[in-house]
Amino acid sequence: MMQCLVIIPTTMNNYSFSAPLAWMFSDYPDKVKGIFGFQLTEELVKRYQFFIIELNWFIELAEFKLLVEYIKEKNKDAKILFGGMYSSLKYKEIFKHYDVDYFIQGDTELPIEMFLDAVDPKKIPNFIGKDFENPITYVFKEEYYKDIDFNLDWFPSYFKYVEKNRMYQLPSIVTSKGGCGAVHKECDYCMGSKFGELKKIYNRPPIFMSNDSLMSLLEKLEKKFEVASLFICTEYNYDFSNEHFNIEMNVEIDSPVAIEKIEEILYAFKKCLLNISIYEEGLCGKAVRDNLKEIIALEDNDHQVRFFSFNTEAVKFGIPEDHLLHSETVLPDWAHWDYYTDMGEALKFSNLFYKLHKKKKFSLTNSDIQIKEIDEKNIISKEEENKINEKIKSNKQKIFADFNV
Repeated sequence: MMQCLVIIPTTMNNYSFSAPLAWMFSDYPDKVKGIFGFQLTEELVKRYQFFIIELNWFIELAEFKLLVEYIKEKNKDAKILFGGMYSSLKYKEIFKHYDVDYFIQGDTELPIEMFLDAVDPKKIPNFIGKDFENPITYVFKEEYYKDIDFNLDWFPSYFKYVEKNRMYQLPSIVTSKGGCGAVHKECDYCMGSKFGELKKIYNRPPIFMSNDSLMSLLEKLEKKFEVASLFICTEYNYDFSNEHFNIEMNVEIDSPVAIEKIEEILYAFKKCLLNISIYEEGLCGKAVRDNLKEIIALEDNDHQVRFFSFNTEAVKFGIPEDHLLHSETVLPDWAHWDYYTDMGEALKFSNLFYKLHKKKKFSLTNSDIQIKEIDEKNIISKEEENKINEKIKSNKQKIFADFNV
């Protein structure tokens, strides 16, 4: 029976995850074990032959490189499948520069099942190897949502290491797949708005989740989990008026929503933190800004609302500080589409993040793993870190040369 080790790099602050991790391996807890990058050991590398490494965010590139090199050094027969959002954009370059074996283009649900069932990769739809590229013949359809189930038993480290008060947690539901349904004129920086590129990747247009599918998935979640996340990035066509789910939910809405609908979704869950984007140029901003006081008045101890906004807009619209989520921290310059499409720049920034990262991470010293906090000698001083952060904001092109990244 195939045994596969799934590795999640941890360079991303607070351990960020792709939503499919919560369901992709739900039927295979006996075949799949998930770990964070910093947990990888020589014993684990030699125990497994098949590895899946997530490369969802470009700032994971530096750690991804170390993981691949370590696995191939310690186990010459290892086969590595990589995947994730960034991988979808740059898989050809990744094959060229890293010693990886497989990639899945487009939707992954059926190909992953076949891979874990030990089907020959050359016979799996959407599969790409070093010497072959199968056509994209499997595409996800909206009706397939009913077959999704959630299970994180294969990834016990998630609950061990992820902070319990983290805002967005697995499992998570995203109401679009293969493109965002809340695109507006100022979204050009974001991959979700690049419908042309995404159609090439998935061989289909974006899929937007129906009301029936969303309610069905929420019912599944409340039976297994105490906390979960929901991202509504499609047109708000969901009816929570007669729903009550026995689960704590972190919800983000990125599309226009009326105040009565805000109240419905806020109280559809036992406990809810609702985050709404209200950028001045955005789709959902104006209606929410016009009703800020009324929306805040909907709160009680278990049902809270927060607003994504830039500081200048927060002052202009009178958003209370205790209800403000500073957009400067979630939409920095490095998140721009330009960095996703330029692998050289992406690698430089990933090296910077790896250098700055002070949480547990995969690292090598004398060809061996160091499972510990980053060495004190490698920690950048607070003064130097502040300088780097300022340069990121003011002149992102010169930062690398100045700090030898």
